[in-house]
Amino acid sequence: MANPVPNTNDGSVPQGPYSYQRLAADGAITLGKKVVFITHADAVAGTLAAPTNPDMNGFEMHIVAQTAMAHVITATNLLNGDYDTLTFGGAIGDSIILYADGGEWFTGMLINVTVASA
Repeated sequence: MANPVPNTNDGSVPQGPYSYQRLAADGAITLGKKVVFITHADAVAGTLAAPTNPDMNGFEMHIVAQTAMAHVITATNLLNGDYDTLTFGGAIGDSIILYADGGEWFTGMLINVTVASA
């Protein structure tokens, strides 16, 4: 998968904006979106599919809660090996960075987000 923003630092190509999604209702996170803003007024029940391998290896996705709810993202057996869910703690600004590799997602920075089995 081609990066939507070319990776050059010589000033000739702009570095943004990034491809993003607003998750305003229960549903799927679109693969290839760099940033996902959770804006649902109630706790969202989202799903995340496996990243395509090897096309998305190294891809980084940020998921950020913009509403104070205990959002849940399900990615069955795709998180850090065999974990299934990301549960946000219920504050605006709760967030996680996910890295794609080998058809799975690996967690980076977590702010008030719990990774667990179903």
